[in-house]
Amino acid sequence: MNSAPSRRVAGKVVLITGAGAGIGAACASLFAREGATIAVADQSLAAAQPVVEAVLAEGGQAAAFTCDVANRASAEKLIPEVVARFKRVDVLINCAGVTNRNAPPDWDWEKVWDFVMAVNMKGTFLLSKFAVEQMVRQGGGAIVNLSSIFGLVGRPAGIGNGLDAYLHSKGGVAQLTRDMAVHFAKDHVRVNALCPGFVYTALTKKLTDDPATLKYLEDRHPMGRLGRPEEIARAALFLASDEASYITGACLPVDGGYTAQ
Repeated sequence: MNSAPSRRVAGKVVLITGAGAGIGAACASLFAREGATIAVADQSLAAAQPVVEAVLAEGGQAAAFTCDVANRASAEKLIPEVVARFKRVDVLINCAGVTNRNAPPDWDWEKVWDFVMAVNMKGTFLLSKFAVEQMVRQGGGAIVNLSSIFGLVGRPAGIGNGLDAYLHSKGGVAQLTRDMAVHFAKDHVRVNALCPGFVYTALTKKLTDDPATLKYLEDRHPMGRLGRPEEIARAALFLASDEASYITGACLPVDGGYTAQ
């Protein structure tokens, strides 16, 4: 007789930032189906709550939390709030992120650079710092950061201007991942990163809504298409699970072949 299929993060408490949409929301849904309790964190409670309700409707466990990842006080209080509710934090998925396109159009280049770096780089650093302190006390855990293909390679001449904070921030996330992985391996905390190619999310909507730009981006990926949030979530699930027990410090491209060229 076949046994019931195992659930890869059963019993674990998973904190996901930027979980109100896109890759973060896809991670919340998938991890819940795989047996985890989900702390759905977003800057907006209005964004986080529908994700929680969707998890609960499928029989999962979840609660919503608000956090501005770029603000030290907000980031620091999130971990105790999750621990007070769920007793521990076993996995952190750092999905919160922005691009230059999210900044107001009247901001100058320096203010845009500071904004993107604050959310993508500093926000990932702050949440990782506070989460890893909790994980060390618990005896272990796993962190999965969201870098990008542009944390590994530069943009082609047809995209960007060569001075794009998004690339700088994602390169920083990749290096933060390696540094933390080496240091905290002795504490049984694994730290890895995903480097997605272009994915259909709210962050890329302005690009994918334009047929010419979409075709250009599709052509840059050997598989001839952009990714879907659930495809990135599946890779995050693997790195967060015990199936990846001997993997730390990795920056895994999930990019339809983009960085293989």
